[in-house]
Amino acid sequence: MIRESINRLISGYDLTSTDIKEVFDEILSGLADDILTSSFVTALRAKGENDEEISASILAARDFLPKFSLPKIDLIENISFIDNENFIDIPFAMDIVLAACDLGSIKYNLSEFLDFNRSFMTLKNAGVENFNYDENLLEKSYFSYFQIPQDTNYVKYTKNVSKSLHFKNIFNILNKMLNPLRAKNQFIGVETRDLVEKFANICLRLNNENTMVLNGDNNFPFASVEGDTFVAEAWKNKIFTYVINPELVGLKTASLDDIKCDNSFHGLEIIKNVFQNKIKGAPYDIIVLNSALALYIAKKAESIMDGILLAKRTIDSNLANDKYNQICEIYS
Repeated sequence: MIRESINRLISGYDLTSTDIKEVFDEILSGLADDILTSSFVTALRAKGENDEEISASILAARDFLPKFSLPKIDLIENISFIDNENFIDIPFAMDIVLAACDLGSIKYNLSEFLDFNRSFMTLKNAGVENFNYDENLLEKSYFSYFQIPQDTNYVKYTKNVSKSLHFKNIFNILNKMLNPLRAKNQFIGVETRDLVEKFANICLRLNNENTMVLNGDNNFPFASVEGDTFVAEAWKNKIFTYVINPELVGLKTASLDDIKCDNSFHGLEIIKNVFQNKIKGAPYDIIVLNSALALYIAKKAESIMDGILLAKRTIDSNLANDKYNQICEIYS
């Protein structure tokens, strides 16, 4: 099937969901070598992946992940398609705030080296070394960063190709969208504005319950305090789009230069200072804004403004700092 699909793609034809399922069954069962897999991925990229092909690829790949025991708490998965080391680690800071609001915040890592994932590196800088999945610890802390086993078929049969291709391809998307704990809420920051509605459509095809996709000014992959952020909500088989500006939700406009850091240790220090109420301004506001949107899409807040108030209260009352300390203690 994979050879036939490559030929179809080279001829400019789209693949059906059934085609994609059969191809990924071949790849992730070890029936296609790296050359064939690379050829398929390259041909798909050259033709241009449509929404059906992307969503079908994600669903097919998920079948080859290990079966994790699922916790009895609401979960959110906070996904960013860009890790910019020049700025503080917004996803990590958000995950702490969300966990402090009793919303289970999760991230997984596919790489053999955890520092390839920026938020994992931030947690390592905090002294955490345990990245094994533990349902009980997740239910206790509402927080889990865990490693996907390297002998998992998905990792084993895509790793070499993922490393060898030096252009954006379907694996760049799959690596972020596998959702191994089946979180019903997802918060997704994308690289460019044109991808906002595209990923919202993809998430509808994945039957997610609640998803928010966003891109800020200057293609910032989070809600920005510098200017407008374009947002798409996908839920109940519909997509709602709108623009958020910090001043409209009671926050001050600030330059993104104000959330820059020298390195990951410096970035963690800034986040800790926010949680300890030593810093306000842009670092505080951008953590509040993004956390508020995630709380809203996960139905922990009835509106974005309620989310703003909840996020502020969580930081100002030291709950976020207490959660940070709890996580460092139980996972170390």
